[in-house]
Amino acid sequence: MADHVDITLWIDRRWKDAIEKHLRDETLEEHLEDVLDELCNQLPEQEYKRISAEIYAEDAARRAEEEAARTYAAYHVVENGQEWYFKTSPGEELLDAAEKLRGYVTAEKGTAPDLFIKLFADGRPITAEEYNALTALRMENTGKVRGVFDLNFDKREFSAVHIMDGWQTWAMRDVSVAAYRATRSQFASSDDKWRKLLDHLSGKVVSRTSRSHFGSDLCFLPPFVR
Repeated sequence: MADHVDITLWIDRRWKDAIEKHLRDETLEEHLEDVLDELCNQLPEQEYKRISAEIYAEDAARRAEEEAARTYAAYHVVENGQEWYFKTSPGEELLDAAEKLRGYVTAEKGTAPDLFIKLFADGRPITAEEYNALTALRMENTGKVRGVFDLNFDKREFSAVHIMDGWQTWAMRDVSVAAYRATRSQFASSDDKWRKLLDHLSGKVVSRTSRSHFGSDLCFLPPFVR
């Protein structure tokens, strides 16, 4: 990783204020940063390239490490005749998505956004193809994709990918009630919440069959081969 060194300089504020009056649209700190950049540029070319390459490699390794630790969830949402594909990070699991749904559908008028997708301020739009790829990755159960969901508010259906059984669909009202029963006790452990959620949803699956998520003949069947 990059080995940064903190360089601290002390100067009387009157000197600082006087110097900055003569600088062109920059602070003394910004000017000193430019001076350091120029000093780096004056190093022997071979040494400059070596250090630059080391810093670039360390930065690339850091980004790769962060990406390896990052998790995602993928959503397809249909509401009021419109549809969206987006992903979130860190990714939500079934219980998280169910809680978001309940909060949205049970909120008093004027206290919730007018569209479900607005609950995801950090959501990143993706294409249908990217959604498909994240769905396939979810089925591989690598832990990278924690959940893939399809919420159709026009049909009042909530669907999620099960790593063993593929798509499962429930009525939204059943998912909302299940989320309430799973989370109403503030003393319940995470395992208890999951058990209560799954117990309530058991037997209420509307469909386990292949489903089209792209408005075409593309359907998902384990192992999600097109």
